[in-house]
Amino acid sequence: MAEHLWPKAFPRLTDSEAEKKLYEALKSGLPTGWHCWHSMRLRSKSSGQFDEADFVFADPKRPSVLVVEVKGGLIELQDGQWLQNGRFMKSRPLDEAFDFKSVLVERIKALNLRPPSIGGAICFPNTASEHGPKGEGLDGLVISLNDLPYLQLILPQVMERAVPKPKIPSRGWIEALHKLWGETWVPSICLGGRVELDEDRRLKLDLEQTAILENLEDNDRLLVRGSAGTGKTLLAREAALRESGRRKRVLLLCYTDALGECLKSACQGSAITVGSVRTFASELLGEKGMEKPAGTPSEYWETVSIRAAIDGLPQKEDRWDCVIVDEGQDLSPDDWELVKECVSPAGMLWVFADESQAFWEDRKIPDDITGVCMKFTLKKPYRCHPAVQHLSECYARQAEPDPKILQNGLKKEAIRVVTSSGERLLKQIGKEIERLLAGGLSPGDIAVISLRGRGSKETVIHEKTISGHPVVSATDPEVEGKMICDTFLRFKGLERPAVIVTDLSVSNQYQKRMHIAVSRALSLIRIVGLRDELEADPLLQPLL
Repeated sequence: MAEHLWPKAFPRLTDSEAEKKLYEALKSGLPTGWHCWHSMRLRSKSSGQFDEADFVFADPKRPSVLVVEVKGGLIELQDGQWLQNGRFMKSRPLDEAFDFKSVLVERIKALNLRPPSIGGAICFPNTASEHGPKGEGLDGLVISLNDLPYLQLILPQVMERAVPKPKIPSRGWIEALHKLWGETWVPSICLGGRVELDEDRRLKLDLEQTAILENLEDNDRLLVRGSAGTGKTLLAREAALRESGRRKRVLLLCYTDALGECLKSACQGSAITVGSVRTFASELLGEKGMEKPAGTPSEYWETVSIRAAIDGLPQKEDRWDCVIVDEGQDLSPDDWELVKECVSPAGMLWVFADESQAFWEDRKIPDDITGVCMKFTLKKPYRCHPAVQHLSECYARQAEPDPKILQNGLKKEAIRVVTSSGERLLKQIGKEIERLLAGGLSPGDIAVISLRGRGSKETVIHEKTISGHPVVSATDPEVEGKMICDTFLRFKGLERPAVIVTDLSVSNQYQKRMHIAVSRALSLIRIVGLRDELEADPLLQPLL
């Protein structure tokens, strides 16, 4: 196989059997050191017209270029007229080679390069002849069927005849020819554009997903299960809005404060009562949980739900007609007691849950709820980019790692794994933020997620800025449009187009933490850690 014959394996798409025949002969007949490109098609920048050469040869040593036009069938020259299989040809073969020559010179000059000397020749792979035509200056410029076995000898002779006095071109002329031959449209889009396309896709699928409610809304007790990205929170919110639109008293609860605030904002303008279960419990008791100091003892929050269930609720007939719970897998037994007490005697209870995201092993949905609920499973994740979704499922042990999917995620920049030293970790996170912003994302599209808890002193969440970019917690009242920096648990249930995961050294449940964190990224995941942390992760090590 000739080293510099392009394409490498087989010719470009063509109906010409003659071109295919010459290509096959060149596999063993291309002179040593020469380059050859089959089917070079260029557009003139001055006229806008396209022109094409069947074959372009380059001899780097000479240096010179030969444009060869190929004609199949029986070729004859009679009475000054060219015939192909007995029919008059529309143009003279060599003229086509020289027409392309002018376009090639123009395009090389447009690259600010001095072009090499270029000559033309013709090849008749199906026409056998012991001598070529002499007229029209064709002496020594015709390659026939007889010559195909001897191209290594014939081509240098033709090149010398076509380009008798070559001029020295600019450096890089061979690379320029290869670039022009490979001139093509490669679809590309910035990261911000990809995020917008992903969002358009999700909006369409959201509409399909909400149609599920029409088949479920007759159930007074319903448990909807689904993995990350299947649209549970979307359906919970939509169900709450629909029931509220029917003039029912609706209570929409979740576990994390940040998701509670997000749902409250999404339901703004409705009569729905929305919040995280323990903040809601605190408000029932007349204690504004969101205004409590950060030092409020954990014992307070562990008992607030059961106290509210006993002392904070209105009369049963004044309770909620519809109670909808998202993040059901995270509620404690006391939280569930409050939920059950909130439902009016004839009311409905809907629960949305994903047990694979359950962080506390001693928490589960009570049997007296699962036992009476109609059960439905959302089977198809659609919110996240496929590569991000697959990585998340691998951490949840819901799928075996597929190297092709993960490597494609790297290629498409949906996944990026970045090593750093300990002292440079914050700067490296800053660099990833800069790349995302330069790619067209806004600060509100980005979240930086730590795998550690808030109690850890050496964690990124205690920073007020990262490389000059302000960051806020997931529960900040002014979070809209801001870059979030928080723990994986506090960001649970939320999502952003781009998520940067860091602080990877944790003492327990690494897989679970990664699953939760990675599944928060809609389009782009960036994992920034120390090399030994990343190499210890069998999923990430091949992606370094």
